[in-house]
Amino acid sequence: MDYEDLGFHYWDVFPKKIKVTRSWWSLSVPLSIRGMPRGELQYETVDSSIAWVDWEGRVRLGWRTGATIIMVYDSPARDSVRYVEVEVVEEYGGGYGEPS
Repeated sequence: MDYEDLGFHYWDVFPKKIKVTRSWWSLSVPLSIRGMPRGELQYETVDSSIAWVDWEGRVRLGWRTGATIIMVYDSPARDSVRYVEVEVVEEYGGGYGEPS
């Protein structure tokens, strides 16, 4: 007997939180899917100027600071969702953008 026979369906996305310092160079963080999603994954970002996800499941970090949420759905029905928190912070110290 396996989990499908019991009606149990597990899948998840990692990392759950991404926090990086803003950079002028392109930054990306790959998402890892565990378990068995029901179908093709779909990604949606609340604020795509901070972060977005490409077709390969890599989070691309924008040049804007702030926080956003990425929703990962495991089917077009969008009835099963996982979340990734993203925060891009400003670098201070070392002569880069120190507040006056």
